[in-house]
This record gives sequence, structure tokens and C-alpha cells, in this order.
Amino acid sequence: MKKESPSVEEYLEALYRKKEGGEKATTKEIARELNISQPSVTQMFKKLARAGFLDYESYRGASLTKKGEQRGKSVLKKHRLIEKFLLLLGVSKNHVHEEACRLEHAVSDEVEKRMRRALFSGKAALAGKIKKITDLKAGAKGKIVFIDGGKNASQRLADLGMTPGTIVKMESKSSFGGPVRLCVRSCCIAVGRGLAEKIFVEAA
Repeated sequence: MKKESPSVEEYLEALYRKKEGGEKATTKEIARELNISQPSVTQMFKKLARAGFLDYESYRGASLTKKGEQRGKSVLKKHRLIEKFLLLLGVSKNHVHEEACRLEHAVSDEVEKRMRRALFSGKAALAGKIKKITDLKAGAKGKIVFIDGGKNASQRLADLGMTPGTIVKMESKSSFGGPVRLCVRSCCIAVGRGLAEKIFVEAA
């Protein structure tokens, strides 16, 4: 995939975030999110439309084309991967977003693949420090390092009190891929196996 400029990637990522959240991408909203002027956003929207990334009409907002959606999603995935990697390295969760914004444009696709393998392959030395919460034995506890999911999964788990840094106990596991019972903050709840597998922890 052709590498776009950092400014183009920032816009496509912001636009994809809006689409993912079911929000309308107006010049006003994008200007606020990226902390730039509305006239600058308008000019970039026109540029992105000429490049085939957007469908854009003045005063009616913008929508990503298939090409734009693919690129925006790719940048956002890299951003979220870097955030997870930084959390694992001990960077404060209050700073990971800002740091990832800087790094996402410098990390090549090859480095991204290696980072992903280090986090999720189970073979790299780095991966040995963390595991899926579903790999814990009944009665074991883990501290959440990151959630390997998008906005919806992260929000669902946050609503259940499960965010990075939280201690969670594996109360019990159903056989054959059934739900697991997790205890967090003195409350035990059943969580579907698919959602639970998005929670990565280190031994607590």
C-alpha cells in the first residue's frame, strides 16, 4: 500500500474514527478533533476528494470512499497496536494516545508486522509477559494490560469495569468455548468467550 503523508493519514484516521462511531464527518468536527482551522479542513477535504479518498460536497460534510476507508482503517489499526505496545512497555495510559499519534506515521508496515507478532504470537519473548485472560486457570488473577479490540469492544468492557490497569480474577471457565466468569472490583460477571479473549493481562 502506498505510503501517504502524515497529514493525509491523520485526516483519514480521524474520518474513519467518525465512521466507526456512527458520527457525521463535518469540517467543524474534524477541525475540532485535529485542532486546526475549518478553512484548512475544507482545503484538505478537496485534496482528498481529488485523490479518490473522499466523497465531498461543501456544507454537507464528507464520507470515505472504499479506498479512503481502507487506508483510514489501516492507520487506526496501527495506532491502536502502538498504544498496546506502549502500555506493555510501561508508558502511562494518559500518554499512549499522544505518543502513538507521533509514532504511527514512522512505523513501517514491516515493523508493524513484527510488533504484532511480538504481542500476539505467543512465541516472542515480549509475548511471554502477557496472555489472554482466557488462558488463566480458575482462581488466578491478572492485571489488564490492553484490550485487543475496537471502540465497541473496549467500551463494552469498560462498562463492565474492565480497563487497563484493573485487576481481574478468573473465577471459572465453561468448557467448549462457553462464557467465562470474571470477578472485578468485588463483582463477578459472565463474559462471552469471544469478548473475553480480547482482554490481555499479566500475572497479578
